[in-house]
Amino acid sequence: MDSREVGFPGYMVYCGLIASLTSLSIGYVIGSPNVPETAIRGRDGHCDTSASHGAFPGCFEFADLLWGFAVGSFCLGALAGGLSGGTVQNVFGRKRTMFISNIFFIIGALLLGLTAHQAQFIVGRIIIGFACGLGGVVAPTYLGEISSIKGRGTMGTMYQLLIVVGILISNLIGLGLSTAPKWRVLLAINGIPALIQMFLLPSLVESPRYLVAQNRLEEARTSLQKLRGASTNIEHEFADIVQLLLGRGASAAARPNPDSAFEEYKNDPEAAVTATNTGVSNNYSIARLFTSECRGLAVLGILIHFLQQASGINGLIYYSTTFLGDVFGAGNSKYITVGVSCCNLLATLASVALIDRTGRRTLLLISFAGVSLSSILLVIGAYADVGVLVVVAVFLYTAFFAIGLGPIPWLLLSELLPTYALSSASAVATGVNWGTNFIIGLVFPSLNKGLGNGTFILFAAFTACGFFYTWFFVPETRARSIEEIMAEKGVAPRTDYM
Repeated sequence: MDSREVGFPGYMVYCGLIASLTSLSIGYVIGSPNVPETAIRGRDGHCDTSASHGAFPGCFEFADLLWGFAVGSFCLGALAGGLSGGTVQNVFGRKRTMFISNIFFIIGALLLGLTAHQAQFIVGRIIIGFACGLGGVVAPTYLGEISSIKGRGTMGTMYQLLIVVGILISNLIGLGLSTAPKWRVLLAINGIPALIQMFLLPSLVESPRYLVAQNRLEEARTSLQKLRGASTNIEHEFADIVQLLLGRGASAAARPNPDSAFEEYKNDPEAAVTATNTGVSNNYSIARLFTSECRGLAVLGILIHFLQQASGINGLIYYSTTFLGDVFGAGNSKYITVGVSCCNLLATLASVALIDRTGRRTLLLISFAGVSLSSILLVIGAYADVGVLVVVAVFLYTAFFAIGLGPIPWLLLSELLPTYALSSASAVATGVNWGTNFIIGLVFPSLNKGLGNGTFILFAAFTACGFFYTWFFVPETRARSIEEIMAEKGVAPRTDYM
């Protein structure tokens, strides 16, 4: 069987699940401060120090703006990790980069669990944020590069699915550990998924596309064969990868015979290696990316990442216990928060089922429209003092986000760009994603105090813009090769090595 026709080989799925433990860690980091907020900072920033144990205070006095900075500060670390991630994964490879990110997850978790001062809490959040940024580049890249064409959508949504699972787990554990000093255990658990992944990483293969880009063709062939199954014929897929990444031959969309890439490679398998010995770097730097033929596709993916965070989703995830508490009381809001996380998980599972049937573009349009309308409903419910409408709007908002805006931005770049442009684009997109996330996390408590739930009208406007941007500019990528999409957008194939 031709490997271009396979769906979900068992070993490929295994590699995807282990790589997605990175996103489980990220989700746990995102969700962990939500439920125990009042235990960590006291009520309205005022602490009850009776729960202190020696050098470990029971809680810390955080004013609204400082708490917003403390919660959002992990995004500053993630911004640094994201911007450096492209270079790190090109130098060390995908597997080693995941290992490096795990080291930072573990250090950050220990600092948070043992924190003795507000400054240490913030430093711990920044370090664990660096791990999130680095992992947020490498995990989606790895998933996109190991996936078969037919399995690419489902494998790509695995990243977001495990983020959602991580958020839900942190909320559920938070119900039992939202008092002093138990919140320390909740934050220290951040390091457990990283430890598990560190021990399992040796059982994964390196990305075949990365190996081809490094001229390690025999290793790449072995890796691809293991991912697709021993009885699967990988020669045509492998030839296409070599042709695209090393610049041999015309683009797939321009070749009259779709198998001509295979014929060219079969007739001269060493030519690709010779072609790369020209002094030209295989991978685009960030500066080179934005002067290259791929800049339009890169900007498209980066803007979708910005719009994902401009939807305000992390204002909801970080602070839902607080702003729902204004409507339903602090005791009830914790359970509503867990319910919202369950809704997020169910909608993400629906996205996994639909993404390879409905398509990426359609789900993005549904998601943008639904989040915008739900944000408006939330504002109406808040100002009309209709608590039921507020809860319904929050659940709808979460569901519409999870079905499209949650998973697709992380998947889209790997479907739009070839490997030599992907790392730099992913680094910038991840940096933009976490930078916007930081701004939302920083200003949301103050905005919520000043505007109440009327804050969500801003997010309604951003997502409405996202709907029209997607309608006019975002191509459908489902079951299509990168070469086809580049041709549709008028992007010429790379000519450095031709």
